[in-house]
Amino acid sequence: MKKSLLAATVASLCLPSFASLAADTTSDDVMVVTANRFEQPITSVLAPFNVVTRQDIDKIQAKTLTEVLSLLPGVQITQNGGRGQSSSIFVRGANSDQVLVLVDGIRMARSVAGNVDFNQIPLTQVQRIEFTRGARAAIYGSEAIGGVINIITLTGTDTPSKTKLDLGIGSHNYQEASVAGAYKIGDKSVLQLAAGYENDKGYNVHPQPGLNDGDKHGFDSRNASLALHHQFTDEISGYVATRWYKNHYQYDGSSIYSGHQYVRAETEFNDYSAGLKYAQNSYKSSLIFDYQKQDNLDYVDKTKVINRQDQYHQRNVQWHNQYQLLSTLSVSGGIDWRQEQWNDLTGFAGNKERDNTGYYAIGLWDYSPVSIETSVRLDDNQQYGTHSTYNIAGGWYLTDNIQFRGSYGTAFKAPNLYQLYVKSAWSTGNSNLNPETSKNIDVSLHADYDIGSLAVTAYQMRINDLIDYTGGTPSYENVKGESKIKGIEVEAGFDTGIITHQLNFDFKDPRDSKGQQLIRREKFSFKWVGTASYGDLDTAVTYQYHGKRPDFGVELPAYDTWDIALTYWLQPKLALKGRVANLLNEDYETAGGYAMPGRTYYTSINYQF
Repeated sequence: MKKSLLAATVASLCLPSFASLAADTTSDDVMVVTANRFEQPITSVLAPFNVVTRQDIDKIQAKTLTEVLSLLPGVQITQNGGRGQSSSIFVRGANSDQVLVLVDGIRMARSVAGNVDFNQIPLTQVQRIEFTRGARAAIYGSEAIGGVINIITLTGTDTPSKTKLDLGIGSHNYQEASVAGAYKIGDKSVLQLAAGYENDKGYNVHPQPGLNDGDKHGFDSRNASLALHHQFTDEISGYVATRWYKNHYQYDGSSIYSGHQYVRAETEFNDYSAGLKYAQNSYKSSLIFDYQKQDNLDYVDKTKVINRQDQYHQRNVQWHNQYQLLSTLSVSGGIDWRQEQWNDLTGFAGNKERDNTGYYAIGLWDYSPVSIETSVRLDDNQQYGTHSTYNIAGGWYLTDNIQFRGSYGTAFKAPNLYQLYVKSAWSTGNSNLNPETSKNIDVSLHADYDIGSLAVTAYQMRINDLIDYTGGTPSYENVKGESKIKGIEVEAGFDTGIITHQLNFDFKDPRDSKGQQLIRREKFSFKWVGTASYGDLDTAVTYQYHGKRPDFGVELPAYDTWDIALTYWLQPKLALKGRVANLLNEDYETAGGYAMPGRTYYTSINYQF
């Protein structure tokens, strides 16, 4: 490990490498929507904020959303093996279900019964990713304790016509094919589409000698999306959109009790949405309707015995308004209503549903060199009643190039329907669960100069009533006591000659209510990303180091990985691509007993017109 860290340091000074994939962008013309639910320059956002564009994703030739997210500051990914296997994300050490996941501003239906599995979301449909860390429950409600990830698939009426085709192959008999495009229809309409196919035969992700010798656990996915954007008048625009994907994967269910079990799983997801925007002078308003449905099935391959079959439904309506009272003061607020439904088709829980209505208000005051942001929200939930949260943040430019920021906020995570009502042989729900609550504080210093940028953030989270699975009962209970997570994040970007460097360090101390290090949470990580161009050749290199962390009954050792991606432009619109993931063939696990892929090769051809 020491040699690898030394290699990373030397490479950052010598190698022709990388671009700022996860940089805290400082350009005034970069507009973002996730921080406060309305479009604003990224320089006015007081929370730690990162943007990943489609171009960034293409540069590193990522195949999965988890590969992209793993490079972001404060993010740790755990995965039960290779492509398609169950994955979780920890932001600042918070639980995976304490991170709010949005797609085009709407939370994913999967959160109805637990955390979102990022490894199942097609990367083909992603246009950009916006990521903010810290408490955001005063704006979005439940789950926004560690941060918010907004996966954006929609473009807009100002998008130029374009088409991109990709064909590729790789290790484990990997195959991919995708098309994505946006097409002008007259002067006021844009048709947006994407479709993709992936197949990976996989490997034995959970080897158990004598039980599952020779098994391979692969992944197969088909996905499509379609959207129509239209500018009705100078003030009014709207869209209708639909997204679909269907995934198949295999995993190992073998044990000394059940013997060999080769399990197949299927997930089918459908989303339908429509929205209207109005903007005139100092007033802006948006109205969004969304319906999501997800079907899940898994069964033992030989016996066809069904282990699980259920459905998630989610209906959502959002109305957001913003008014610029003064050049230095803006206010916004709105209502969002959500109905969640979980249909347990194999257990005894039956059909469970609940409604949640949230009312929120946001105020932003910017009188240079001082900025202040306040937000407050009230959630009225059919199952657990009302819950209020608030947040206050401030920024002060000490000089033209250095800004001090601070924030304090409260957040919560409501028990999901699975935790409340599941009934099976191995788990029983608890309808008396209380929401988890947290108090979060951030303090940071941001410096931006021509020679580079630096951001240092210290944070602390105190989480009460943590919901955990109790194996002895077996059921879900609120854990007495307070979990504490504190840490420091460092982000830096600079150039040495033609080389651009972007790196981040994460130091944290994640402790449960008994003072023990939280399961699967590391204390230290280091990430380094970059690109360089030489004539017709583009290169991208990524490096990650993750410290040791406890798992159930074992300690997982530290590990580090290198990835390299090359793009050669045969013609201005035709590119040949190649990537090697886990270049040094590191043998490691992010979840105990589940081997991550070794050295993996990919090659593809890309045509854009």
